[in-house]
Amino acid sequence: MSSDGGDLHHRPSPEVVHDVDDLREDLGFEREVLDESIAHDYSTSATGIVPLSRRRPLWHFASLWTTFAAGFSFLFLGFELHDGHSLASVAVITVVGFGLYAGYAMFGAYLGSRTGQTHGLLTRSIFGVAGSWLVTVFVLVAPLGWVGFQAGLMVQIWDGLYGWDHVFALTLIFGGVMIANNLLGFTGISVFARYLVTPLIILWVLYLVIKAFTTDSGSLGGTPAGTGLPFWVAVTAVIGFAMWGNEPDVFRFGKPSFWWPLPAFLFAGFWFVLFTTGGWMMAQLANSSDFGAQMKFITHYSLFGALWLAWVLATISQFAINDGNFYESVNAGQNLVGGWRHWRRPFTALLVGGGGVIAAWLVNFHFLNGWFKVAGFLAITVPCATVIMAVDHFLLPRLFRISRPLTQVPSWSEAGTCNVPAVVALLAAVVFGVVGLADLPFGWGYATAPNSWGPVPVEAWVISGIVYIAAVAVARVVVPTLRGVLGFASYVDDEKITTVNVVDIASTTI
Repeated sequence: MSSDGGDLHHRPSPEVVHDVDDLREDLGFEREVLDESIAHDYSTSATGIVPLSRRRPLWHFASLWTTFAAGFSFLFLGFELHDGHSLASVAVITVVGFGLYAGYAMFGAYLGSRTGQTHGLLTRSIFGVAGSWLVTVFVLVAPLGWVGFQAGLMVQIWDGLYGWDHVFALTLIFGGVMIANNLLGFTGISVFARYLVTPLIILWVLYLVIKAFTTDSGSLGGTPAGTGLPFWVAVTAVIGFAMWGNEPDVFRFGKPSFWWPLPAFLFAGFWFVLFTTGGWMMAQLANSSDFGAQMKFITHYSLFGALWLAWVLATISQFAINDGNFYESVNAGQNLVGGWRHWRRPFTALLVGGGGVIAAWLVNFHFLNGWFKVAGFLAITVPCATVIMAVDHFLLPRLFRISRPLTQVPSWSEAGTCNVPAVVALLAAVVFGVVGLADLPFGWGYATAPNSWGPVPVEAWVISGIVYIAAVAVARVVVPTLRGVLGFASYVDDEKITTVNVVDIASTTI
């Protein structure tokens, strides 16, 4: 288990800031922990558990998650949902999709806050070496798809505003450059979000939506022409845009209480709905299917024609969203290589930045409808792994008296070989998900319309949990000893396994 790393002169601010002194104390705390955030960010087996003394207050997460759920890319989601759906329909689709996501996110956040570990490090203890590598590849690759998409979207906005062209070159360049804040770890992405991005974005979208309702409400009625996305496909798109999968990565810095992060998700969800419906309004009023033309319309409509202001808002919001995408991939990379003797976290960040360049090329210029494929893939793979880990940690002790202590991070040599039931459950859920979303290459499996499969990501999450419980139940009957087949770390004693107690950093300090 990692230590506190020394006493600090400053402490995190209260759950909600009240005055300038609270903000001053908050920034003092972030300056003190900046070195450790750059050096390791609690993302290796040697320093892999965030101490309770380093946990941040609720307002940090409300601000950070708002930047992850509100920005120009969510206007894009509103544009995509526009055809064939009324404003009320889009609002319902968005609320349903985000609500389903939030139900998953609460458990992912709780897992992270109770253990203090990243998603990748958790897989070492729960999935074993082979399973950890499999899940980490998912965690590493899927967010890079979003990195590429968001970089391309930012450059499209620039081209729409200024006609700069050079879209291909700029997209690839910024697919890598947007790693910048991640070089400073959690401190870098959270300070940028709460002190710069969130206040500006909130003020702008409020003005945009209020103006649309007060001056052009007559143009917002009816259902636009077009087939549009079927209901469940649209809900899946919303889940994909809302989904991060790295909830444990972020909320390991939060308070270890199940209901504690709910206000942050509700606050961010409000802005998510507002931005998505705002995108629908702009598509309706602009009367254009060209995203660049719509951006110019938005600028004149809600930003007083100030192209420079639209450029600033679009750029900082896209950087903030890619902060979350890169953060997930960097932590996954740290799980794989962060323990090397002479390796440093900034090296991982730079390598992942190179992956962002490749992703920017593939998603924007190679894959057809790349944004939907990325959204669907991310909504299935990483969340299914999170569900399996939550079931393992919180349910198996109660169901089967099988408990896995998560009070330290095993090295690769200490980790179990493979948690076979977990890997089987993950692969079964992922196969169901990619087939159900017609996400296979070259349109394989597209004979059945995706809409007839219902909320495929949610179904995949449920399947992963049920199959894992069933596989463990079978293993208890068939296998003489469970520690090998369930991939327990070598340092976990047999007597510590057979208990109803849930053991993690939070339980050992209560």
